[in-house]
Amino acid sequence: MLQAMRDNAQGIIAKVIVFFIIIVFALFGVESIVSLGGGDEPTAKVGDHEISELDITRLIEQQKANLRRQFGEQFDENLFSEDLLRSSAIEQLIQQNVAIVQADKLGLYASVNQIDEMILSIPAFQLDGKFSREQFLSILRLNGWTPMSFRDSLAQDVKVNQVQLALSQTEYPTDYSVRMSELMAQEKRTFRYAELRFDDLLPSIEVSAEDIESYYQANSARFQSPETVSVKYVSLSRDHLLDQIDDLDESDIRMAYDDYVTALVDKEERRASHILIEVNDDRSDAEALALIEELSQKLSAGESFETLAKQSDDIGTNENGGDLGFAAMGIYDPAFENALFALEKDQISAPVQTEYGYHLIKLVDVRGEQPESYDARRADLETEVKNGHAQALLAEQIQELSNTAFTAANIEEVASTFGLEVMDSDAFTRNAGSGVADHASVRNAAFADNVLLDGELSEVIEVNDSAYVLAVSEHKIPETLPLAVVQKGIETTLQQEKAAEQARLNAKAIADGDESSENLTWTDVEAAFDATSDAPRSVQMKAFAMSPNTTDIVDVSGGIAIVSLQSVNVPELQALTVSEDARGALAAGNGRNQLTSYAKWAQEATEVVRPGDDS
Repeated sequence: MLQAMRDNAQGIIAKVIVFFIIIVFALFGVESIVSLGGGDEPTAKVGDHEISELDITRLIEQQKANLRRQFGEQFDENLFSEDLLRSSAIEQLIQQNVAIVQADKLGLYASVNQIDEMILSIPAFQLDGKFSREQFLSILRLNGWTPMSFRDSLAQDVKVNQVQLALSQTEYPTDYSVRMSELMAQEKRTFRYAELRFDDLLPSIEVSAEDIESYYQANSARFQSPETVSVKYVSLSRDHLLDQIDDLDESDIRMAYDDYVTALVDKEERRASHILIEVNDDRSDAEALALIEELSQKLSAGESFETLAKQSDDIGTNENGGDLGFAAMGIYDPAFENALFALEKDQISAPVQTEYGYHLIKLVDVRGEQPESYDARRADLETEVKNGHAQALLAEQIQELSNTAFTAANIEEVASTFGLEVMDSDAFTRNAGSGVADHASVRNAAFADNVLLDGELSEVIEVNDSAYVLAVSEHKIPETLPLAVVQKGIETTLQQEKAAEQARLNAKAIADGDESSENLTWTDVEAAFDATSDAPRSVQMKAFAMSPNTTDIVDVSGGIAIVSLQSVNVPELQALTVSEDARGALAAGNGRNQLTSYAKWAQEATEVVRPGDDS
C-alpha cells in the first residue's frame, strides 16, 4: 500500500496538485490554503466583501484599548455595553468596506513598493528610529494579523485614500466663486436689538391657587417620591482577616523576593545588535550555518561587529551596525530572547537559530531598575505576603459565606456564623446611594426581585477586597407627594411659564408697532455673519435672515429679543481680490461637501447585508 502511494505521488495528478498549491501560495499566501474548504458564515456582507466575527472582535478590542488609553485607571469595562460596542464595530466595518467596494469599482490599486515604504515608515515597527523586522512580526502576532493580511489591509486603506484625496484635493474654485464666497463673508449688516428678560416680569406675575391645583392634578406623575430601600448587611473584608494572619513562613517571603526580582528583570530593557543570515530559496540551512559560523570566527579573531553587520540579511539594520535598539522581554523570538538575556554587556552570542535563519547577537547596553537587597525589601515583602494570605483566606471564606447565605433564614444567622456585625444602610434608590450603596452591584442586588419582593438574602456581592450579603429592611414604593410639599415648586414653574408667555406677547407687539419701545434699552451692532459681536448669536443669525427695514423677534437665553435690521452693506464683487488663502479655504469646504455626498452615494449604491437581514 505504501509503495502504491509512492508510485501515485510521482504521477501527473500529484504534480498538478503541487503546482496548484505553489501558485496559490505565491499569489495569496498561506491564509488561502488554510481557508479552503469553508469556514464560519460571515456576520455581515458588503458587496462581495464579508465581515467575520474575527473582524468584529478585533475592532471591539481596539475600541476598548482606545477607551483604556482615554480614561486610564478610571476605565470600567462594565460601563460600556458590549452590544453597543459590537453595533458600533459592525457599522464602522460596513462603512470601511463600502469605501473599499467603490474604490475597487474605480479600478484603484496600491503598488507593492508603496506598501513596502509604508511598512518601513510606521513608527510602531521601529526601534530607535530604524525598522525592526522582529518588532514588526511581534506586533502583528499580538494583534492577530499575518504579514499578508496586514499588507492587504494597508492596500485597501491606500485605495480608499486615493478616492478621498481625489475628491478633497482636486477642487479648484474659479475666481468668480472665490469672489462670491468672499462677498458673502464680507457682507455687513447694521441692526439694533433689545431684550425683554423673563426675570423682569416675574414680580408682576400672579399665580392663583386654582392654577396650582390644576397644574398639580394634570402633572401628578411628575410629583412621585422615588422608590427607595434600606438594607441590613454584613461585610467581610481582607482587612478584617489580616489580624488572623500571624506567623509568616520565611520561604514565602523569599519567594516574594524572587518574584520581585523577576518582575524587575521582565521590565529590564536590553539594547541588541545582530547579524542575520537567512535560510531561503537560494541558501540552504547548512549553507546559512556555515556562513554564520565563519562570521563568528572572524569576530573571535577581532574583526568589528559593526563592520561584519553589513553582511547581514536584515535590510533594516545592516547599515547601522545591526542595531535593534532597546527592547524588553516578550518582543523577540524566544530563542533570540533567551540568548540575548543570557549575555553580559558587550558579549557576543554563539550562532542562534530562529525561524528567520541564524543570528549572532551582541548585547550593547542594559537599562532598568536594579533590585534592592532582601533585607531592604523585607518589611514591604512581609506586608505583601500577609495581604496575599488574607486574600486567599478571603476567597475561602467568601465561598463559605455564599453557602451560608443560601441556607440561612435571616441576615442575623449569617452574622452569627461568621462573627460579623449586622449593619444598616441609609435609604437609597436604584441609581444612587451612599456608603455600601455607593456600589452599583449592591444596589442591583437590593432591587433584585427575589431580594426585594420575596424577602430572600442576596447572593454574595464582591466589591474590591470586600464581600457583602444583604437583606431588605424597608422598601418604600413611589407615591404622589402632597400638594403642600410641591406647591412652591409649582408656583415658581407657573410664574416662569407665564413670564415667558407675556414676554413673547410684549415683544411681538413692539415688533408689530402696536406698543411703544421707548422704555427699552437698544444696542446698535454692525457685523459680518461669522464675526463676533456684542449681540447674542441667535440675534445675529436672525438679522442675517431678515430684509432691510423690518423688525422681528427671536429667543435668547432668559428672554426674548426684538431685532430691527437697518441696512445691508454688500461690497462690490469685482473690487474683491482673490487670495490663495481664500481659494484654499473655499476648496477645503467644497472638498468636505463632496466627500459627504460621495459617502452617501456610495452607501446607497452598495449592497449591504447586516446581521438579521434576510439573505
